[in-house]
Amino acid sequence: MTPREDRRRIALSWTALFVGTTAWFGSQQYGSNLAFAGCPSYSPLAALLIGLLALALAAVGGFLSWRVWRGGDVEQSRPFIALIGILTSALLAIAIVLQTAGGIIIPRCFA
Repeated sequence: MTPREDRRRIALSWTALFVGTTAWFGSQQYGSNLAFAGCPSYSPLAALLIGLLALALAAVGGFLSWRVWRGGDVEQSRPFIALIGILTSALLAIAIVLQTAGGIIIPRCFA
């Protein structure tokens, strides 16, 4: 394996941690901003779209880390880091789904 391929695999093994966390953070911040600060113009459709986008980003990060985990050497740390990224991505996907469901179910401006 060339040093360039090695650096690429290291970056991909950390991808789910960064992409999944960023997707969850964006979903939480923009979703709550719409529900509370933008209360008069709040739409459950917007919360659904933000949630779906964040869920797609978390899934992409998890998939990229899964590719590293599936093809990795047991003696190296990359497969373990990739597995942690996959599990974190899955956990954050659950949080994104629950936040999105809350944004859809809770009435507008708690009215």
